[in-house]
Amino acid sequence: MAWSMSFVHDAEHDVVTANFTDCILASDEDVYRWCREVEAQFAKFNGRVDLLINLDGLVVRHTAGRTFGKERREVLERNTHRSFRYGGDEMTRMFISTSGVINGAAVNHYATREEALAALLAERDALRRRGFTPFMSNYSSKL
Repeated sequence: MAWSMSFVHDAEHDVVTANFTDCILASDEDVYRWCREVEAQFAKFNGRVDLLINLDGLVVRHTAGRTFGKERREVLERNTHRSFRYGGDEMTRMFISTSGVINGAAVNHYATREEALAALLAERDALRRRGFTPFMSNYSSKL
């Protein structure tokens, strides 16, 4: 299969799920390509979103790890309110965890989409109970 990605809005939960196929990041150039394509996907949603990231199909090699960590933090800061991830191979999960510590990016990794979604919804609910209404996306699939 060829490199591809899709970002799909789940209207019921007002969350976007990112899916990757054969996105292998082995060099800085691969990371920059990934960033451009991820930014293009986010552009469809008219503002920041809550994001679930399926790490299956996204592979970060050690030769791209440092650049990926920095770029992923910046992309997520610009385009998301919060992000939770699931799946993925051991090396990619390690780079996500390490870059989270180094670059101050959220890790929030779970085994399944259901667990990641439950954690995201629990965080929203906790914020509401404390009197804060989290930003919701402006995306409407009916546009």
